[in-house]
Amino acid sequence: MRARSQHPTRFLPGRILCPEARMMPSRQLLCAAALALSLGSAGAMAQSLADSAARIEQLIESGQGAEAVDAARQFLQQVAERTGFGVANAQLTVGVAEGFGMFEPRADNRFLVDEPIHAYVEVYGFSLSPLSNGANRLLFDVSFTLDSPEGEQLTDGMISMGEVQLDSYREPIDGYFHLTYRVTGAVGAYILRTRVVDRASGETAEFSLPVVFSEPGAATSEK
Repeated sequence: MRARSQHPTRFLPGRILCPEARMMPSRQLLCAAALALSLGSAGAMAQSLADSAARIEQLIESGQGAEAVDAARQFLQQVAERTGFGVANAQLTVGVAEGFGMFEPRADNRFLVDEPIHAYVEVYGFSLSPLSNGANRLLFDVSFTLDSPEGEQLTDGMISMGEVQLDSYREPIDGYFHLTYRVTGAVGAYILRTRVVDRASGETAEFSLPVVFSEPGAATSEK
């Protein structure tokens, strides 16, 4: 029997078109749903990582702190471009994350039936598209599904969580998502699998979180 799942559409304020999904920047970009991103220059790509690291050392030794920090950001941009798009540090949380790494981890993965699920995940290596006004635009498509513990997909397809859009005059390096999932009718152990597509590059990354749903008052030892 297939698990029943549902994700109601609710649009967040502003330009973020991502129902029940919030993505925040690590430092400066404070939107309802935002994302930090790195974008290196062609010149930076021409340098090897070793050359870039040596340049940073030289700047530090010469007392050029601000220049060294800027060079270090370019170094991380090179790394992100070479690794490609990906996700890391996916965790279940208690409520909404307040910033990069600023969240309360959930003590377990057990939820009541129909209880909202909050999750945090960090992202790297994603793309920005330049706009005519000098800003850069980021577009992500987010979807999820439920898998059985054995890996069988239990929904007819990926369930869309909507589109995330961010226009930024900066080129941040790292960032995170906060996502809120709403699943109805599921009881027992499942794998919550989320897919994030960087629309500009077409690159896709996924992460999975095991969850257990139980009726109120029902005890379960599943994890």
